[in-house]
Amino acid sequence: MSRRHDLTHDTRAAAAVEFAVVAGMFLVMLVGAIELGLQWWTRDCLQMTADLTARCVALGACSDDPVGFAKGQATDWALPGAVASLLVDDNASSCHGMGVQGGRFVIVQIRSDFWSGLPFPFFASSLSVSACYPRAS
Repeated sequence: MSRRHDLTHDTRAAAAVEFAVVAGMFLVMLVGAIELGLQWWTRDCLQMTADLTARCVALGACSDDPVGFAKGQATDWALPGAVASLLVDDNASSCHGMGVQGGRFVIVQIRSDFWSGLPFPFFASSLSVSACYPRAS
């Protein structure tokens, strides 16, 4: 009977048990924070790529190959293969719902298939960004 009483009051392995419980939750939170940071960074890089591509097309510097320009910019941001689709409307009458009398805009929309390792409810399966720039007359 005294052996059973000794095991219930034994605290030598308490730290190992607490570590096992806390480490599992901490690891999930750490991986989630890394994935969220990667998603935000990727979206920011794609937004900068869309902004630069819209400006380049509007100024006529890359109107012959905007897809190649966008893919090159994304690769410069260390995101090779991130541009899954690119749509360019170089004669839009409004920019995000706002228009100017007689003005035209270039609108660039980029979609990227996000490579997150976590399933859908936690992170989006793709990222979409858009940018517009006034067209040079």
